[in-house]
Amino acid sequence: MNSAVNSQTKIKVNMFGEFSISINKHTATNLKGKTKRVWLLIQYLIVNRHRYVSTDEIIENIWPKGACKDPLNALKNLVYRAREILKKISGNKHAEYIQYINNSYRWNNSFNCIIDNEKFEKFIKRANDTSKSESVRIKAYKNAFQLYKGSFLPKSNYSTWVVMLSTEYEQMYIDAVLKACELLYSTYKNLEAIEICKNALKMFPLDENIHKMLLYSYIYTGQRSEAIEHYNYVLDLFYKEFGIDISESLESVYKKMTHNIQNIEVDLNTIKKDLKEVSNISEAYFCDYEIFKAIYRVHSRLIERTGNVMFIILFTICDLNGLIANTDDVALAAEKLKSTIIHNLRKSDVVTAYSATQFIVMLPMINYENAEAVTKRVLKKFHYRYRHDDIKIQTRISELY
Repeated sequence: MNSAVNSQTKIKVNMFGEFSISINKHTATNLKGKTKRVWLLIQYLIVNRHRYVSTDEIIENIWPKGACKDPLNALKNLVYRAREILKKISGNKHAEYIQYINNSYRWNNSFNCIIDNEKFEKFIKRANDTSKSESVRIKAYKNAFQLYKGSFLPKSNYSTWVVMLSTEYEQMYIDAVLKACELLYSTYKNLEAIEICKNALKMFPLDENIHKMLLYSYIYTGQRSEAIEHYNYVLDLFYKEFGIDISESLESVYKKMTHNIQNIEVDLNTIKKDLKEVSNISEAYFCDYEIFKAIYRVHSRLIERTGNVMFIILFTICDLNGLIANTDDVALAAEKLKSTIIHNLRKSDVVTAYSATQFIVMLPMINYENAEAVTKRVLKKFHYRYRHDDIKIQTRISELY
């Protein structure tokens, strides 16, 4: 085929999310099965299309070391099959999409080829150029976000080179989200930052920095209730996934969130509505440790004045020797214990995680016998739900005078 004909052929390749290749609007996608290594070769040549790739380099990146007895002939067969597949997609049996020169292969760049990861990189480069205006940079970031529809070649992530590039693109995307939000804050487009953060969290739900940006976005738009709700959601999420309390990491956001009241509200009913909790809650109140301390101190002051009694119970997950539990299932045990405590106490009781393996319960208006009964009930329910014999639960009950 001559170059004039090649230039009229339009090829579109999507690397993010599900891989697909379209040649003159004929598309192949959802690639798997016996052809997956053929597609890995095509993907590798497209990604490296601006240079000739030696046969040794291709073999190293297509087959794990020692996985192929005759890699050179296997590569020749793979190239043949790749060429046939591409011709079949295009409907042109004379088209040569893969070139061979001097023991090297290269994607034929005489074809008009649009590739989403290349466009993504160009938009990110433009957006990061501080010599550009804020509006131009924001638009470039948004264009990049539209292209990033998921991980880079997710169905080919069994290959090392794919994993490395996927990690690189993930970090580029996350960095871009954070920078775009900062630009939007500076131009008072905080609502747009909320949508960007929400979309990013669909793909990276455990990225702490994006969660922080979303919290700041809620604060800057005056959505205090949403900020507090999301703050508690994030604390719970990270505890469930990793068994860690990140309240200290979010301390600066929390202080800004609780002190940043932008509007003066004169309608007391509006304030009461904001303060009111969902009416159908029947379980104990779970909060982070800083909030727990504040509630504890309020109760302590009340007890000084009224003479009422309150008890504190500490639940600790230990190994069978009474030492710190270090089993593979400790996170599961902690989650089961937390859930058991919350669902077997009164809704006026307060619970917090003191560490990854410890929970504190605050029981107001109760005597020692009832506190002891509560402890036994929780332990019985827990052992019914967690039937492993690798841990035990230690408890301590203390009265607050």
